[in-house]
Amino acid sequence: MSELRRLPARIAGHLAWRARRAGTVVADRFRRGDRTVTMTPPVGLRFGNWLYLWLQAHESSAAGRPWLVLEAPGMNEWFDAFPGLRELTVARDEVRFHDRRVWGERFWNQKFGEEFSRRALDAFIADVLAPHIPVDDSDTVVVNVRRGDYYAQDHLRTRYAFDQAGYIADALERIGPAARIRLVSDDPEWCREHLGVLLSHHADEVVYEPRGAVGNFLAVSGSRKLIGTNSTFSYWGGYIAGVLHSDARIVMPRFHARTERGTDAYHLDPSWTIIDGYH
Repeated sequence: MSELRRLPARIAGHLAWRARRAGTVVADRFRRGDRTVTMTPPVGLRFGNWLYLWLQAHESSAAGRPWLVLEAPGMNEWFDAFPGLRELTVARDEVRFHDRRVWGERFWNQKFGEEFSRRALDAFIADVLAPHIPVDDSDTVVVNVRRGDYYAQDHLRTRYAFDQAGYIADALERIGPAARIRLVSDDPEWCREHLGVLLSHHADEVVYEPRGAVGNFLAVSGSRKLIGTNSTFSYWGGYIAGVLHSDARIVMPRFHARTERGTDAYHLDPSWTIIDGYH
């Protein structure tokens, strides 16, 4: 335990979660309750990742197989924005001894067309998310740039960083000129410095959305024209925009991360415009 205390909090928390998972895997074989709980780690996942888990819970529950997601720190602000998510979530002290439990990345449910279907995705969005999202029918192009921990932490930069400026220049050419660009990012200052001139060449007006995860997600997911980056936050914005707008234009990079399985994102909707060459 003393060794764990000396590690960064996010890493120590994840290691502790893995230890608990290893210690309960045998007992889990004998749990035969009438519902399943996805055991989320206390750190490491964020809203875009959680949405794939809630999608799985929604699909299974709708089919008569009750499924819930274990509540994790940070979920509360999303419950306020999307109350239906709370109904798909269980607090730790409400998990029953006999609840079936699933652990690990193989249950993260993120492969489009393999681990979830378009039908299940659209049903989840229509039931739980879309009613709470303001629809933007204007010609505004929303550009969603993920920076944050991807570029602030060395081990994540090695895995996720790519030529964002080059990709966005390519994406703007694909999506065409617009009267207005709305830049949504967790690092708007970087975007002003490195993308400002580029964006101003493609639109008469460029608006930088203030920081704030919920507000940013509403802006991204309500858009009719969206340029995203290699983030589940962007992917969910694209999924939802496609449900809200029959003529949505969604552009994403094929690159997601450098892994032992390659670099391609398996989250992408094949109806989107996918740009290769940036990895």
